[in-house]
Amino acid sequence: MNCSTRLALLPGVVAGLTLAFAMATPGAQAYHTNFQASCTNDSFATSGVTRSQAKVYAEIGAYEGYQWGGGCWNDDNVDNAPGDPTEVVSTGGEGGDCSGFTYKSWYERWATSDAGFTYHYRMRNVHGPYDAAAFKNGVGLANTTVSKSAAIEMDALASTSHIGIIYQANTAYNTDRIVEAKCEACGTGIWSRTYRGDPAYGGARRVGWAH
Repeated sequence: MNCSTRLALLPGVVAGLTLAFAMATPGAQAYHTNFQASCTNDSFATSGVTRSQAKVYAEIGAYEGYQWGGGCWNDDNVDNAPGDPTEVVSTGGEGGDCSGFTYKSWYERWATSDAGFTYHYRMRNVHGPYDAAAFKNGVGLANTTVSKSAAIEMDALASTSHIGIIYQANTAYNTDRIVEAKCEACGTGIWSRTYRGDPAYGGARRVGWAH
């Protein structure tokens, strides 16, 4: 399954799609928990964010669920909406997808012309305007590309269909520990991956970290 080839949808469009799915499918709410019903929109602008702070944020999000097009999770290390149909935004499950998880972990802002930092509460339901391909190509003022050999902790490795953040770099053997929202069945976690040695992947970096 492709974690993030979804279109970058504005919040109103996502809401409209959710309503459309619910109206078009009798009993559409019966097969899942609608975790997102308890999500919020809390966030605040911040500055001076370090890679280490972002790493802690991502670590807390690890072991939660996965929701295609999602961006809302708690911190109990359990998928509170398991087994949802894949690639359906309207299921309202827990977790982000790979690009939504990266967006929040990198403290990014909605406007692609703004490289500032925003702290998104875990329970904030926001995905952001980027898919994996956009991150791979350095789309947005907050993002750029970097050679894979130069990618370090809290940079990312991205293909056109997936992105994972480097939790612990291992350039010598091309086997990094990656924190990522992977799939509905496997959720979000930290795993050893060989993305650095895969030609489909490139290096991605969030700019402006504090030192």
